[in-house]
Amino acid sequence: MTNEEQQGLFDRFMRWLDERLGIYGHTLRPAPRYAYSIDYWLGGLVLSAFIFEVITGALIALYYTPSDPYTSTTYLISKVPYGALLFSLHSWGAYVMVFLLLVHMTRNFIVGAYRPPREVMWMVGTILAGLTLTEAYLGYSLPYNLISWVATTTGLNLFSYMPFHLGYLISLMTVVNPNQPGIMSGVDPLVQRFFVFHWIVGGLILLFIGLHLYIFEKHGITPPVSQVKPGYPELIDEYQDKIRSDPKWEIQPLMRSIGMVVMIMLLTFGIIFFIASVIPFDITVNGGIPKYIMPAFNPVEAAQTPPVPDWYFLFIYFFYKSVSPYNASLIFLGWIVITVLFPFIEEYIFRHKAPHPALRPASIALGTGFIVSFIVNSVWAGLTPGRDIGPIGVEVDGIIFVLCFAIIWPLLRFVAQPRVLAKMESSPLTDGGVVIEYKNRRLLSGFMVLILNISILTGLIYSLYKVYILSINPIINQFLIGQFLGFSMILFSISIFINMVIENGKS
Repeated sequence: MTNEEQQGLFDRFMRWLDERLGIYGHTLRPAPRYAYSIDYWLGGLVLSAFIFEVITGALIALYYTPSDPYTSTTYLISKVPYGALLFSLHSWGAYVMVFLLLVHMTRNFIVGAYRPPREVMWMVGTILAGLTLTEAYLGYSLPYNLISWVATTTGLNLFSYMPFHLGYLISLMTVVNPNQPGIMSGVDPLVQRFFVFHWIVGGLILLFIGLHLYIFEKHGITPPVSQVKPGYPELIDEYQDKIRSDPKWEIQPLMRSIGMVVMIMLLTFGIIFFIASVIPFDITVNGGIPKYIMPAFNPVEAAQTPPVPDWYFLFIYFFYKSVSPYNASLIFLGWIVITVLFPFIEEYIFRHKAPHPALRPASIALGTGFIVSFIVNSVWAGLTPGRDIGPIGVEVDGIIFVLCFAIIWPLLRFVAQPRVLAKMESSPLTDGGVVIEYKNRRLLSGFMVLILNISILTGLIYSLYKVYILSINPIINQFLIGQFLGFSMILFSISIFINMVIENGKS
């Protein structure tokens, strides 16, 4: 039987469509079997969270009034059907996106996915990270509650100390004349501008995501680090012999790539729905009516409120609590420059020859210092609201970096590296990365797979039934509806993944 005869109806349709549109292998690259592992799809999780934020943000914008932001926020939460759930979804979705972005960048750093020829893709990804944090900063301010606006205005004051006239550029975009025609009194006119910037930055994120995906499709998925010996190419196109001979490198049908995309989106949406429904964001429910628990901004209370930023900016706030604003700005810019130029630092300063972490001791030590100090700084700043830390803060950061180089570098260089090199020289290495292979054997019997699918389908039907029953009173039951919707999407994504894994093993 030929390969074409073995293909299903969907695969044959996609092949017919590709012959006319040039999607698969042109716009969308084929994916090898080893790439069907969740760590290769972390970028898809981030993209799914961004799509989720665009959808929920557009719906919230229908009810948001920049001239009266706090009142419109409380109206959305208390009066609009599913409004409280929508607000919680958008708020938690931002947190999930930022968290997934940090995990995605950390994973790509560990596997060396920024190495040649992917330097520009890493730089674009770093810009995306900066835009995402900016978008979160702008969105955090828009409810105009006491905590968010105090943190926002304090952040603007601190950023005004940026060197190289960067503070002046920021002030040009953020200083608004209160007497400007059309601006209502009682609300900081900067809210209107932040609302506009929120959409502009969102558009920039979309633009850079397109560029990021284009570069990704150009170079393809990175080969597993265990496959790339020192001096060997780090592009999948250079391993045609493995693609033809190694089952774990076999190019899979487009249907499986689409299946992974659907699974990733459902999983991301489901997780956000479930978290936002179980833990409503700054919302309490009294007598069946949701209420916003954050107080409105007013200058009197603001003067007595410690300016604590959201968790993803605590590491920056830490620098300003330790040293003078100007020096803190220099440290912050130094973080940015090193992160953006990290591929070139490794290539021209450290001169590592292969992506395996054991073969990149200096890069791993430096990156670990960044990760550990990010966590320490964030926790420390969060535990000391409104209090200066003093120079000991940056001194501890310095000690962290010294310890990382003193401990990690020799361990990798003299302990792990010789073993990895010996293994590379003594075996052809066909592990193909983190993947479970089912070729010539079955993970589960057909009966067990059937029972598992029936169980998932039963849970999915029950969840959708509960959504239908609870939708009779959406104001009261909206968070319960959100829980069951999230649970349904998670179940559906698991069902897709299980069936894809089984089919992947049969082929």
